[in-house]
Amino acid sequence: MRCVRRGLLLGGVVAGFLSPEPAQAQAPAAPLWHNEARTLRYRPDGTDFVIQNGNKRFTRALYGTNTAFRVETGDLPEFALYLPGMGGNLKFGLLAGGQSKWLIKADNIEARYRPGAMRYRIQDPLLGGGTLQLEVLAMADAEGVLVKAQFEDVPIGRVRLLWAFGGVTGRKFSRDGDIGADPESSFYLKPEYCQGNTFALKNNSFALEYGLPGKAKPGEPAPKAERKTLLGVVPATSEMHVADATQQESPQQLWSSGASATPALAGTMKAKAGETLYFAVQTPGSGAALRTADLPAAWAKAEAVRQVLAGRIQVTTPDPYINTLGGALGVAADAIWESPTYLHGSVAWRMRLNGWRGPYAADALGWHDRARTHFRAYAQSQLTSPAVGVLAMDTALNLARSQEKLGTSVYSSGYISRNPGGDFRPHHYDMNLGYIDQLLRHFRWTGDLALARELWPVLTRHLAWEKRNFDTNNDGLYDAYAAIWASDALQYSGGAVTHTSAYNYWANRVAAELAAKIGENPAPYQQEATKIKAALNAQLWLPAQGWYAEYQDALGLKQRHPAAGLWTIYHALDSEVADPFQAYQALRYVDSEIPHIPVRAAGLPDDGYYLLSTTNWQPYDWSINNVALAEVLHTTLANWQAGRAEEAFKLWKSALLESMYLGSSPGNFQQVSFYDAHRGELYRDFADPIGMAARSLVEGLFGIQPDALAGVLTVRPGLPAAWPTAALTTPDVAFDFRRTGQQDTYTLTPRFAQPLQLRLQVPARAVRVQSVTVNGQPAQWKNLAAAVGTPTIEISSAPQAKYVVEIRWQGDAPDVAAPAARYVPGAPLALTFPHATIQQLADPQQVLLQAAAVGSALTAQVAGLPGSRTAFVQLRQGDLTWWAPLHIEVQAAAPAAAVAASPVIKSETVDLTAYFNDKLTNIFQPNKYLTPRPAGPTLQLPTQGIGNWCYPLIQADINDAGLRQAAGSANEIQTPWGAPFRTPGAAAAPNVLFVSRWDNYPDAATVPLKGKARHAYLLMAGSTNPMQSQLDNGAIVVQYTDGTADTLALRNPTNWWPIEQDLLDDGFAFSTGAPRPYRLYLQSGQLSREAPESYSSIKGFSTRAIAGGAATVLDMPLNPKKKLKSLTVQSLANDVVIGLLSVTLVRQ
Repeated sequence: MRCVRRGLLLGGVVAGFLSPEPAQAQAPAAPLWHNEARTLRYRPDGTDFVIQNGNKRFTRALYGTNTAFRVETGDLPEFALYLPGMGGNLKFGLLAGGQSKWLIKADNIEARYRPGAMRYRIQDPLLGGGTLQLEVLAMADAEGVLVKAQFEDVPIGRVRLLWAFGGVTGRKFSRDGDIGADPESSFYLKPEYCQGNTFALKNNSFALEYGLPGKAKPGEPAPKAERKTLLGVVPATSEMHVADATQQESPQQLWSSGASATPALAGTMKAKAGETLYFAVQTPGSGAALRTADLPAAWAKAEAVRQVLAGRIQVTTPDPYINTLGGALGVAADAIWESPTYLHGSVAWRMRLNGWRGPYAADALGWHDRARTHFRAYAQSQLTSPAVGVLAMDTALNLARSQEKLGTSVYSSGYISRNPGGDFRPHHYDMNLGYIDQLLRHFRWTGDLALARELWPVLTRHLAWEKRNFDTNNDGLYDAYAAIWASDALQYSGGAVTHTSAYNYWANRVAAELAAKIGENPAPYQQEATKIKAALNAQLWLPAQGWYAEYQDALGLKQRHPAAGLWTIYHALDSEVADPFQAYQALRYVDSEIPHIPVRAAGLPDDGYYLLSTTNWQPYDWSINNVALAEVLHTTLANWQAGRAEEAFKLWKSALLESMYLGSSPGNFQQVSFYDAHRGELYRDFADPIGMAARSLVEGLFGIQPDALAGVLTVRPGLPAAWPTAALTTPDVAFDFRRTGQQDTYTLTPRFAQPLQLRLQVPARAVRVQSVTVNGQPAQWKNLAAAVGTPTIEISSAPQAKYVVEIRWQGDAPDVAAPAARYVPGAPLALTFPHATIQQLADPQQVLLQAAAVGSALTAQVAGLPGSRTAFVQLRQGDLTWWAPLHIEVQAAAPAAAVAASPVIKSETVDLTAYFNDKLTNIFQPNKYLTPRPAGPTLQLPTQGIGNWCYPLIQADINDAGLRQAAGSANEIQTPWGAPFRTPGAAAAPNVLFVSRWDNYPDAATVPLKGKARHAYLLMAGSTNPMQSQLDNGAIVVQYTDGTADTLALRNPTNWWPIEQDLLDDGFAFSTGAPRPYRLYLQSGQLSREAPESYSSIKGFSTRAIAGGAATVLDMPLNPKKKLKSLTVQSLANDVVIGLLSVTLVRQ
């Protein structure tokens, strides 16, 4: 059988012959993402983020009280309060010599984010050669803002400072005023915001009362207004009066206006060099009302609290872009804490969701008390009954998910509710897994066996709940029920899923460790862990490819889906499922198969920075294929865990540069990147990236990995090899590294709750170890022969108050394997290491045939699947033994080339009338696709055949009126290349042959053919979804009379496109791997390979929807020398419907 692996599209070659590259070829410069040039916005200065003459307002939030209150600042000195709800705008201006100017329009503004505070240095001709220093803090013990102003070198009596405040509504914005969701103008001093504001002035203080009646429902009176108050204090020298908020073209205009229906408060005072001016606005009741005399002390207190918080984590490295991280991370991690739990975000999504990754920050950054409070609070919200719930998929939501009702199978004993403190309510996520993972890692950080005994019932109920609901066939592999942050639109239909199985492996393994410590029986948990790991390796590990499958179907052909998401890789490594060989291979999958997006900007050295999309899946839906900071950071941690420190650091720095320096907000932990093709830059100080920044900094870059349950502190520094120094200070440990000549010195000062034995594992800089001392005493070391990638030694020590470990190296640097080379299958491979000798070979992917190693030389014949393959050789050099990976690119055999569309001399349509079994417009109908389905509980495709569990009720309008009209009474449509398609013109006539794994249609259908042909043109339409991406959804098999066959794989996204929308090919996160096909637009009857001028949308599902839908034209080359027998349409993937509308044979 000759297999054409990709659909050959009219007009071009799908995959050309891969020619050898010149040895010295220069790699072309990485293209700009979407041709958008960027500029490095912020630069590091010590621990500060600095920008000169920036253009953003309200992008840097300041937090003070661990509540939803915050102060909005930005590049420009104009401020706003969020209560939550719009809490007013505070702005400043200058008046001098008959002129005035708002400060945001000053000629020169240096804005400096010092984590927890904003500082401005303002220069302008109106200042007469002087400078205005403006600083902003959130209050430490009340919900309020403090502003300090100081003039330097301003002429006496020349300048007046104007301030204005108003526009308080208390109304929330759609995402609480966050980046990417609410416009900057949300925080402007808008006249309409000022309606209903009233001011009471007393000396140099004021009270602002606000609150308008709510909107009335039809036929009902408007709700009565709830009036609330803000309090303000300004300098004693300030004059103030109520002005008109519609008069804001200049400070002078506002100052000259009077009261109106849109009032704002304005004041002025003379600028005096050296004088410090304080301003304050606060909510009453959140703290003592301030007076003028209190403001210096309030400022000092707020600054002292800020300094403690910003100084909690200290990072010192040779890289200035990294040295800002400690303060920014400490402040952001504090912002997502609101007792008794961590939150999902500090601005948008500021709500309690127990399962996502923010709480990891607690232990990594030394907030173990907060961690305990968090875990105990949610332990109170675990259901203890019923023991087993009723299985009930939600018919109102088209069976897409389990019925969200207490007492059903998901919401039964063991389920942990989203809100703490015994607030029992169902919610559509399995947040148990994340919560339990954080709890178990907390025990490793603290060794708190008292808490372990207290929460043991919580853990055991959880494990039983997971097993009961998501491993219903007891094979050791678990379904995933929205268990990770990127879970919206993930629906595995009862399948066996890698990432949740890995979570459950880790949980059972650590539960066994805990059980042994607290007098419980560890056997059941160890047995389950062993079973899960064995099943993962047997069923989901792909040995020939070298990575884990995303999942395996529960039904149909039970296919394994090889296109893994980032979460599949990093969870397998984080949960310690993978052995060192598997870990390295899995990350090679990320290197070669996950889209890489270059990070380039003016002012930033082009050092190969890049980000990753989460998958290579299509079509897009939210959380399916995004560029998300937490996902990238978790992947960097996986790289560090696998010993790939250099790659880890490059990706890690790339992510921090994009989020903290290139983005709109200085020192930000964004949710989604500017480089996300569908959402763009989104949100500030989001919990998941904060948690993963904490872990990747502490556990990854500095390698601090305590296991207090085992009494061991493992330190595996992942520092770049070029760094001569690096230091980290947290409440738990101080780490200091210094290199002088051939000596490396590691100084560690642990401050854990109990003494821990040290295991320091460091990469070898040279092949011989001259000496090792610990606190000046000679110490033993051992070579870690199982290390992959980099030779590593380990130094152990009994617990001590401080460790000073000195290592003196001598000899050559360890050999490094050559970069990846390309080979055609069967080509000879020969390599020689300069100094190391080969001890043995490991070839898990069966890449090397007839391999022979003699001394330092290896010879073999290249085999294996096409793509980026990896083998390993164990090397011995000097005192060291380690495994060196061999990167081998195996070229695919060149596929048959598609013939460019050219005039067809003779063609013949195939009459499919007798084989049609439906009308194309019936593809998506309510309650149509009911069987086969897993029993559940699970997340799955809704019964109408389109949508997902988040949007289970959507519908696509498929309208083939244009197709039928174009076919007319001749039942035929013409094509630009002269080969017509036969299709019914009558409105009621069936016009498609559908096949599917759904019971509605046959799995396959066969149509007889005769004669000979060199091509078959196929007009096809059907469904697909992201869960079937990078997978053969179906196939066209043409049988010849001699028993041979040709096969055309119908593959999403190469040639199998969904009927309701277009796929995206931007060359970055989204690529089809083939030219754009001809599409026949069903509503208009037009045939084109050009994208439509505009798309419609299906809310929550697609922004590339095609009105009426579209069919796709495929070109299948045939053997013109052979007689045709039949054409079979096959369905292979679950969920999808494959439709054949027309076949035209090119006879010559």
